[in-house]
Amino acid sequence: MSVLSKRILSAIILFLFFIFCFYSQNHLFFLSFVSIFTFLALCELCNLANMIKFEKVFYWTLSLFIFIFSLINSSISNYIVYLCFFFWLFIAPIALYNKKIFFNSFKFLIYPMLILGVYFSVLYLYLHDKFLLLLIFFLVWISDISAYFFGKKFGKNKLSPLISPGKTIEGVLGAFLMNIIFVSIYSLLFSLDFFNLLILVIILVPVSILGDLFESLIKRESNKKDSGNIIPGHGGILDRIDSLISVLPLVTFLIMRGFQL
Repeated sequence: MSVLSKRILSAIILFLFFIFCFYSQNHLFFLSFVSIFTFLALCELCNLANMIKFEKVFYWTLSLFIFIFSLINSSISNYIVYLCFFFWLFIAPIALYNKKIFFNSFKFLIYPMLILGVYFSVLYLYLHDKFLLLLIFFLVWISDISAYFFGKKFGKNKLSPLISPGKTIEGVLGAFLMNIIFVSIYSLLFSLDFFNLLILVIILVPVSILGDLFESLIKRESNKKDSGNIIPGHGGILDRIDSLISVLPLVTFLIMRGFQL
């Protein structure tokens, strides 16, 4: 079986399992699904960042501390989302511009926040409006798939050759195009404001690429091709959710601040 065939088959199986958990009458299925993915992502990021022993101890201690105290005080999860929003708006772009992760001394403090920020964002959106959460997932998936195939077919101009040679400007334009087509149809079907959805796409596509490039930067500095090998044809969990890591906290922050579709 070719790599592309494995990639497609794995994506279909994951998608069907996700949909089953998402639409299950028992919310525990979806909560468990998200929790398992979060734990695996935490493991992969810890290994990917090449942390030494004391950093790993702090990394896992902080992760457990944040998780436990968020159960006691739900506002903690909101603060984590705010911090993630700040990170993706300011810190990550600086790292990508310099093509270097300049905060390696604090990675054992920052990386748990990024993964748990996604976890809290998913839970918040799921409880706030589960169909908005599903829409965000679809937009990110469409962005990733479109960027991949448009880049393969038409890609000539590299987006960031030193960080991720496979990503192209043509792929980015393809992601915008397919997402705009999707939200045009979606707005008609569900009588939603097209311009608000368009704003969401304009924000979401660059931010999803930001998350993708940032994970590529971590892999480049760690001299690793993939974050893991748990998903045939894709690599690790982080290789599948890197765009969501940046997108979900940003969207959650906007919703918390009153953005309406």
